[in-house]
Amino acid sequence: MLKHHNIKHWKGAMALTVLVASILASCTKNFQKENAPYSGPASATLAQLYTGIGSNIDLDANIGKNAAARWLYPITQLGAVYAVSDFTFIEGTSWSEFYSNLPAMNQMLHTMATSPDSATYTNAIAMVKVLRAYQAIELTNLYGDMPYSKAGKAFSGSTKDLVVPYDKQQQIYLSCLSDLTWAVNHFTTAAGQYSFPNEFLIGAGGSSGPIPQWIKFANSLRLRYALTMYDKDNADAAPIIADAMTKPLLTDPVLDVIGLNQTNIPGISFDISAAGRGFFFRQESRARMGSTLWNLFNTNKPNNNGTDGSGIFDLRCRIFFEVNGDTAGTVGVDTSGHVKGKWVPYPQNPVTPIADGGDPYNTKRDPSNQGWSSNKAGNLYSDYNYYWGRDGIMSGSTGACPEIFMSAAEVHFLKAEAYARGIGVAQNTASAQTEYEAGVTASLTFWKNMAYNSSVWVVNKPTSATPTAGEISAVLTNPKVAFNASNALSLIYAQEWIDLFRQPWVAWTLMRRTGGATPADTNNPAGYAQNYGTLQRYQYPADERQFNNTNWTAATGGNDLTSTKIWITK
Repeated sequence: MLKHHNIKHWKGAMALTVLVASILASCTKNFQKENAPYSGPASATLAQLYTGIGSNIDLDANIGKNAAARWLYPITQLGAVYAVSDFTFIEGTSWSEFYSNLPAMNQMLHTMATSPDSATYTNAIAMVKVLRAYQAIELTNLYGDMPYSKAGKAFSGSTKDLVVPYDKQQQIYLSCLSDLTWAVNHFTTAAGQYSFPNEFLIGAGGSSGPIPQWIKFANSLRLRYALTMYDKDNADAAPIIADAMTKPLLTDPVLDVIGLNQTNIPGISFDISAAGRGFFFRQESRARMGSTLWNLFNTNKPNNNGTDGSGIFDLRCRIFFEVNGDTAGTVGVDTSGHVKGKWVPYPQNPVTPIADGGDPYNTKRDPSNQGWSSNKAGNLYSDYNYYWGRDGIMSGSTGACPEIFMSAAEVHFLKAEAYARGIGVAQNTASAQTEYEAGVTASLTFWKNMAYNSSVWVVNKPTSATPTAGEISAVLTNPKVAFNASNALSLIYAQEWIDLFRQPWVAWTLMRRTGGATPADTNNPAGYAQNYGTLQRYQYPADERQFNNTNWTAATGGNDLTSTKIWITK
């Protein structure tokens, strides 16, 4: 659970945020500046509300997104499962946490904008707008149309603000992009600006403070979302893309990865109530490395299709996954320091499900318990790297991979797409190649850095934080990766998809908005279609049908189907 500086518990702040959503019209006049004493929910300070927003975003990132991953990995083919999940294809955490945040965000914006000294709140207003836009668009990418423009305003005191209509996804995109543009154009490094004392996302920043990075984050989101909607509304998207390409974007492969991390939030846990990233691996013990991703990491070899790892040319393979439990009497490490076992991908879409054994995500594999090699007996297929379920969770863990919102690598791939397609900029194959190769390099750098700096990483730990020139060249020159103008978009989407390994919900958006142009196994398409191919969105939470039925019916036509394609889908 998040801990901002000396704030030990978030539950009070979370409850506060929820209370703001009730009809407390008198709250507005009682908002105080950060240094005023806390005197109860009705007089919540801006800092306390901001902390509550962070708490709910944390719950969304850790619980909601990791719970969704059990379906989204096989849907996007970033991973495989040897049996379809026992858990229903349903999502509720992201929805509830956003609508817990929205009233607080809206009231904060209203309070700051109408304050006599509103000019001192420019940066704070921009930060809240960025967070609201990020949460709103990521949520609408899961559901489609949803309440937005009239939602989260119960603080007004009007009962008409309690049950509100659904906005079309296009309108949500345009509204949020307008907010992001406002933020990019109004963030200021001038003195005298109010600042939240408990900044959870970007932290202190450099010599100019956090504002330059906030600008880069907001502008990078503009690029992501404008490209996402381009094929549905190019008239509105193209000018935004053109403008975003001229303004600061995330560039540093490590420092410009935005998300929830231990640097900004001392004491953060990535397994809130035992339901975060560790929960995904413990509960989804059937998750395995799939053949789709394996085929992009491995050059096929005659010796058992490279099961000895000799064909692996991409360092991310050994960071994302690990060998199976088939040691065949060769327990230990080889001369390269790699654990012995076999690299065997699970067939992405087998005609007949193939069972697998072992218990590869059992925490008894911790060094302080039975050790790395335990619980692998009978494990025939390569697993997700055990450390992903323990990173940031094991006692004393440091240097953990953040819960990622956006990375510099993704920005490079977005720019590569813009140049390759001539969207917002003149079509330029050379620039597309430059950005593509920069994206691959940034991705290799980030993931190697994560494994190197994570204190829980022991077996197969990289010996340096950055990739060597040889490691980068091995990837960029491999025929499966080397830039080729004739299939540039396929290459760009493939490498962007790989980099989204720990963001399968973003990869799902990429897959849908490109019309399925992300990597996919061509074997048994009928099996994939039956198990995953019809899943286009989540159903709305049951409360919507019960308590907002008129508007729910207007939005769904009375048929809330997971097979209904959302607006951004190509």
